[in-house]
Amino acid sequence: MESQREKVLGALALLGCVFCWGVVPVILRQLTPVIDAWTANGIRYPLAALCYWPLLWWFARQGMIDHRLLRRSWVPALFAWLGQVFWGLAPYYLPASSIGFYVRFSMVAALGAAMVLFRDERRLLLMPRFYVGLFLVVGGFIYFSLGQETALGAAAAARHWRGLLIMLACSLFFGFYGVSVRYYLSDVNPILGFAVVSQFVSIGTISTMLLWGDMSRLPGLVAVDWTRVASSTLLGISFGHILMYYSVKRLGASITSSVQTLTPFVTAVIAIGVLGELMNLEQWGGGIVMVVGALILIVTQPRPESAPPAAPRRDPSTDEPLEVALSAAGQR
Repeated sequence: MESQREKVLGALALLGCVFCWGVVPVILRQLTPVIDAWTANGIRYPLAALCYWPLLWWFARQGMIDHRLLRRSWVPALFAWLGQVFWGLAPYYLPASSIGFYVRFSMVAALGAAMVLFRDERRLLLMPRFYVGLFLVVGGFIYFSLGQETALGAAAAARHWRGLLIMLACSLFFGFYGVSVRYYLSDVNPILGFAVVSQFVSIGTISTMLLWGDMSRLPGLVAVDWTRVASSTLLGISFGHILMYYSVKRLGASITSSVQTLTPFVTAVIAIGVLGELMNLEQWGGGIVMVVGALILIVTQPRPESAPPAAPRRDPSTDEPLEVALSAAGQR
């Protein structure tokens, strides 16, 4: 009975996580007329990092935060910050529905980096399903891009291709972020690791806001604008990650990662109702192919055999697999 209750709670947490991460691109798109990307990043991420202060205080009381953890968090934080920079720029060039599908490409970058760093990941090269999944993700990405250009028309094509390059950079850095989390923080509680990384990322987003942000627009924001800023922060960065890790604990990483591939469809449906964004048949087809390919890559990925030398081996029952880090990547 207790086991069934845990599964139900895990399923509800997973559905909540999918909704949280599905709605964020729509909210960010709504903010584009009133605030620039640098200022939005500079406000949203530190606000989310602030929410983790009570947890950091608790972890510190348990003696789980030391100089070694802080040093090891710098590389994941660097990749997360770079990914966040391009994630913040994307809504100013692309529809929300496109962002949701394009970010799935981060899995390709992550798998490439993982094969360089982890021996167990290279076993994918011997699996035919890996090539099927890779072909579907890349092919779906290209087909979706062509469908997006058709939907926008020639006048907006140049803007679309700039947005596509932005999302490629975003996917690259978020993919590297997921791999670096496994490499440097595999023995660290996932929530603690993200809480620490988010503090460093906040320093980066505040710095870029001070350098390039147009903070003169902030006094002009009305209550609904601030509500969108706060909700995108809490749903995308704070609650989304907590719900994801709760789901992983109750349901397992594979189920959690598999269901999360539905997130772009949630974004697309919400964008239809809220923003009036409609995708054509080519986009739906390309998006479905991308998600199917990502799902194949998830179920094909081998379990880690060993942790890298830079991090002590962790109990295999609690080791955070790469697909969990990938789930967190790109949801800001």
